Amino acid sequence: MIVIEGDLGQLRKKLRKGEVIKGRIVLTLSDDHYLLRLMGRNLIMKSRVRFERKQEVYFKVLSVSPKIELKIFDLQRELLVNGRRHLTDIIA
Repeated sequence: MIVIEGDLGQLRKKLRKGEVIKGRIVLTLSDDHYLLRLMGRNLIMKSRVRFERKQEVYFKVLSVSPKIELKIFDLQRELLVNGRRHLTDIIA
């Protein structure tokens, strides 16, 4: 599971269920913490999935309330994982 920390109120207002959004890994903070730039906001993300600095990551918005739920989305193919939550999910 990927966890995003920070004030998500303004981000929640910008998101719509079903849309695909792009983020970028700004910086690797530790083995499992990253600074993620998402819709103009810098957020701290914790993940067991490995990312590289400057890597672009696309997400499909699954839900915005009561929690923001995002799934990594591959633009070249369909969703990487269908069904239950896996390591590629973000829940904030």
